[in-house]
Amino acid sequence: MKLFIAEKPALAKSIAAGIDGEYKNGDGFFQKGENIITWAFGHLLELYMPEDYDENFKKWDLKDLPLKIDEFKYKPIQSSKEQLKIICNLIKRSDVDTIINCGDADEEGQILIDEILKYANNKKPVLRLLLHDLTEKGVRSELKNMKSNNDFSNLSECGFARSIADWIVGINLTRAYTTKAQNNGYKGVISVGRVQTPILGLVVSRDLEREGHKSSFYYTLTGKFKTHQAEILANLKTDEKITDENEANEIKNICLGKNGILNVTNENKLEYPPLPYNLLNLQADCSKKFNFKPDKTLKITQDLREKYKCITYNRSDCEYLPVNMWESSTNVLNSIKSNLSDFENIIKNADPNLKSRAFNDEFITAHFAIIPTETTFDFNSMSKDEQNVYKLISKRYIAQFYEPMQYLQTNIEILINDYKFTTSKKKITKNGYLSLFSGENDSEQKNDDEVENSFDLSLLESGNCQTLNIEINKKQTKPKPYYTMPTLLKDLTSISKYVKDEKIKTLLKEKDKDKKGENGGIGTPATRSEHIKNLFEREYIREEKKSIISTKKGRDLIALAPKILSTPDMTALWYEQQLEIQNGNLSKDDFLNRVFDEVEEQIELIKNNALLDKNFNGIDKTYPCKCGKGFLQKRHSQKTGKDFWGCSNWKNGCSEIYPDLNGKPNIPKYFCPKCGSALNRWKNKKGDGYYWSCSGWKTKGCQIGFINDKNGKPEI
Repeated sequence: MKLFIAEKPALAKSIAAGIDGEYKNGDGFFQKGENIITWAFGHLLELYMPEDYDENFKKWDLKDLPLKIDEFKYKPIQSSKEQLKIICNLIKRSDVDTIINCGDADEEGQILIDEILKYANNKKPVLRLLLHDLTEKGVRSELKNMKSNNDFSNLSECGFARSIADWIVGINLTRAYTTKAQNNGYKGVISVGRVQTPILGLVVSRDLEREGHKSSFYYTLTGKFKTHQAEILANLKTDEKITDENEANEIKNICLGKNGILNVTNENKLEYPPLPYNLLNLQADCSKKFNFKPDKTLKITQDLREKYKCITYNRSDCEYLPVNMWESSTNVLNSIKSNLSDFENIIKNADPNLKSRAFNDEFITAHFAIIPTETTFDFNSMSKDEQNVYKLISKRYIAQFYEPMQYLQTNIEILINDYKFTTSKKKITKNGYLSLFSGENDSEQKNDDEVENSFDLSLLESGNCQTLNIEINKKQTKPKPYYTMPTLLKDLTSISKYVKDEKIKTLLKEKDKDKKGENGGIGTPATRSEHIKNLFEREYIREEKKSIISTKKGRDLIALAPKILSTPDMTALWYEQQLEIQNGNLSKDDFLNRVFDEVEEQIELIKNNALLDKNFNGIDKTYPCKCGKGFLQKRHSQKTGKDFWGCSNWKNGCSEIYPDLNGKPNIPKYFCPKCGSALNRWKNKKGDGYYWSCSGWKTKGCQIGFINDKNGKPEI
């Protein structure tokens, strides 16, 4: 008898559908012939908390830190302990001779099932089933390719080591920073983590760079030239920005009125369709198009995979597909057409005989790209958000069967003495895959220094030309823009470019050497969304319109945290040591001892750091309160479900409250004629109008009541 242990119930159902035999329904499992299929609910076990080892550790006390644990233990998660008991009993059944680990095809999926097997003290043979396609056909195919679970022991060992190391860092340093800061009356929790804190560091660094930006002027030169066919514009090409106006005038005087040599090159080029989605690119596009947070996109794709079985593995970091999947492309396209009637025409124009660059075994990692499956379903049963994401994934897949976009690239070069003026033009000659995305405005931002020529540059011929005019353009340098969700997600894949230490930079890049689309990143596509969500929830970052901006609390943490925590250095150094674990040159225990020693050193620094007492109170001082003793802080009402702003001095009697408006306090311009307190404008319960109320109703007992709104003003 074989026992399949799936990561989730939906996965267990998919596995059962791909196995022959009479179906029987048990308590917490299915049976198909000589096969038992059971399931977890994600992690069923969690590492002990400090108080599980010693009740005295329940109280957070700086003198107890760092917490030294000799043997890390796992305990059942209370909400799923009954299912864990069922699985353990199935493992121990005498008629079960083989167990199959059916966790997701990544490190986390590996240890999720392995930790259950360890907890149950399993001694029976274990196989590994890796599922990318949850259709019946996909499951049947992968059942023929199972491997020994021992082949993944190094992956498992690294996963356990990383998990415990994250506990050592997170538990100890979160307690250390929090208890130290509470010396100054801070009441919240200062959360610290190996991946979360460097992400915050990236946002803080960008914000400080913007604020410290000193604008300066530079000069560009645009020439107007007469050729045999037309008058054209071209910009002076320089290696560095011209910052001296005298230099710009000197170049102008040298070139003005001179004859130049015109070189024209025309080249036919191809632009291939965008590759199918990996999770990160899908999250970025969903943020641009639908304003989804990364965790929302992840949740939707999880439902598309498990509930509808209409997409492949959704946590993938890969944009490529195995070559053998090209053979089933006609079936996949037909399934999309059945599901999406409004895609009928674009599928009709697709050519399944085309094999795009996406089909390449060389670039396949543990996963392949996120694509639709052959499953058909009732599209109308999906939510609007689910429909939108499924459409995005489907359209990217369909694009693989469209011809490249063809265009004529014209480059113009004008030489005058030692100066070179250039311009270029791209003329589309065949839309190809672009016809799929007509009406979608995803074009890259135009360079402000480019010039526009109305004349078709491809018609020009090389020869002589005359300089008619030189215009000097005075321009101002701009700071880097605030992060948005797409740009932050993109930078997390290549955080190494901000690292100055060459060893750390090299290690980060080495970690991602076999991953297309990752170049020295931090976190994984599946975990980044959770870290970003935590930063928002813990009020280390906030969103204004679509910009992601650090808060005072977030900046204070980064200012006080050591470099190894606020940068990706720890991830890089851990990677180096995890390679040693995989190669058998370092034991898990030795690695964890190194991590503990580093944490112990950091905690000693925290204990002796008076700055934490002095500076970290978590109070954002952007908006002073009218009381003169506090600052307005953004808060969330559990009662109304809305954000509002209140004074940090509320405990001492200040009850100023303001509504939230786009992430800022909506500080009123109007005051109560009865008591002089601020009047606040509120939307009524029906949502079809507004009214005004006095903020002094509580502190001053003002009973003026509700005031009508007229054209955005109180009708006093």
